[in-house]
Amino acid sequence: MTKQIIQFIQNHWMLCSASMLVLALLLFEEIRGKITGMPKISVQDTVLSLNREKAIVIDLRNQTAFSSGHILGAINIARADIDHNLKKLEPHKNQDLILVDDTENDVSSVGSKLQNSGFIKVYVLAGGLNSWKDAQLPLSKN
Repeated sequence: MTKQIIQFIQNHWMLCSASMLVLALLLFEEIRGKITGMPKISVQDTVLSLNREKAIVIDLRNQTAFSSGHILGAINIARADIDHNLKKLEPHKNQDLILVDDTENDVSSVGSKLQNSGFIKVYVLAGGLNSWKDAQLPLSKN
């Protein structure tokens, strides 16, 4: 059995190398997600959460970017202003909060601040607003 495995690897070294690379990338993403501590939520699960759980979307972009298009019902609190606006979010402490930026980068620090302030259900939109646009879901400009 061991000889067959070694022979397979020798005969299909490119396939085995590609498989190992994919496995390494998956492990890297999994570990990175655990380090940040912020669970990600897909676009589809975001839509379900908005419709069923009455989740609140917190758009962390600046006012100009928010005005150019945002998820319907989103609350705009720029990342730099999150500390000053925690009281504004107090009524939503027990609801799902979904943090959104253009991409999902640098959102976990805001999520950590919210969790440290007692918000329990904090999620990051996987892929950020770009994934929302890629799914061709509507944006509001109001």
